[in-house]
This record gives sequence, C-alpha cells and structure tokens, in this order.
Amino acid sequence: MMPSSDPPKKQIPSSLTCLTAFLLVFLLAAPTLGQEASDIDSFEAATVLLEFPSSDGDYHLIQASRDLQKWVTVAQYPGNGKSVQFKDLRSQLGNTHLYRVVTKSEPFQDGLLDREWELVALHEADEIIQPKKGRIHSMTLSREKRVAGRNDCNRYFGSYSMVKGNWLKFGEGFGSTLMFCMPGSLDFKFFESLHASKGFEVDGNKLKIYYGDNAEDWMEFEDKT
Repeated sequence: MMPSSDPPKKQIPSSLTCLTAFLLVFLLAAPTLGQEASDIDSFEAATVLLEFPSSDGDYHLIQASRDLQKWVTVAQYPGNGKSVQFKDLRSQLGNTHLYRVVTKSEPFQDGLLDREWELVALHEADEIIQPKKGRIHSMTLSREKRVAGRNDCNRYFGSYSMVKGNWLKFGEGFGSTLMFCMPGSLDFKFFESLHASKGFEVDGNKLKIYYGDNAEDWMEFEDKT
C-alpha cells in the first residue's frame, strides 16, 4: 500500500464481531508540504485525521502500529450508529503509521476506561520526574465522563471529554479535598499536566498521556486495578 495525503474513510461492515479488525490508513509524513519524514519535527505537521461510521450498540477501539506487530490503543468509542471522527494528537509519530478498528459487542476491559491508572513518572525533555515513595497520584475515567482519584494527600474528582477520540480533555477545574501535602509533592504539577494533555495511548497495563505546547512531554501511568 502507498501512503496517502488524504485522510481516507472506511465503512465498518455490520458483520464485525469480537476482535474483528481492519486497516484504516497508512500515513504520517506530509507530502503536500514537500517535507521528507526525517525533516518533520513539528507536532502540527504529523497529525492523522480519520472518519468512519460506528456500529450501533457496539464498542470500537482505534489502534495504531508502526510494524503490524505491536499495536497500541489511541481512541475508544461507544458505537451509536453515527459518524466517528478521530485525530491522532500524540507527539512526534515518525514515518508511516498504520491504524485499525477493533469492534466488540461488549465494553473493552483492556482499553482506557474504568481502570485505576497510577502515575509512574513525568517525562520532560531530558528530565524524568517521579513521585516520592508513598506519594500516589492516580485517576479512574468512567464511561459517564467523570474522573476521580488521588493526588498525593488529597482526593479529587472532575469531568473529562474525548475530543476526536485521542484528546483526553479535562474540565476546567477539579473538585478536591484541601489537605496541605508535604514539601516535594507533585500535586500541582499533576493537575497542570493533565490540563495540558493533548493525546494518549494505551499499551497493555501502561498508559501514556502526552502534554505541553507541542505534546513532546508525557505522563506515564500503570494500571493498578
């Protein structure tokens, strides 16, 4: 298959059942700009846009791969029979990327939602920032668009939305208990990073949330469900 500069649209057959999948697109260089893949260093130049009709009553994951061997989940949708829009907002995706849709009649247990994600580290430029021992920063995202968890010495709750499948956008503010955490806490940093989120990917029991102006930084979480 040859890369295409136009975001293709594919129909999802109604006969798709559990774990049925198909390829959606090869893409990620920006040939319309006359750039070689190795020269693309901006986040805006490396986005992918897809659109397809969802199956009413089913659940859909969009997964991405560079080599057809390893797949990560980059979007999750409840099917409602309407058109689904997807935009890959992860950072610096490189050369050719492949996408597929996986459809099931029951909710996914290994997707993004209804799992307790605990922060492992913040990856920023040449720095890796880890919570101090015993400090827990976590979140659980519900199907009702609610988020809740621990932020060091406090509990918090709030709302989120999934914009074009890959942008995990949190509400303007979180409700929180008001304990004063000990020095060295990442409590403010944790909230700031979530509110700067741009895209995500789920790889088994690992979650990455890309954040910052150009989505070059990322939060690393692990499933503690």
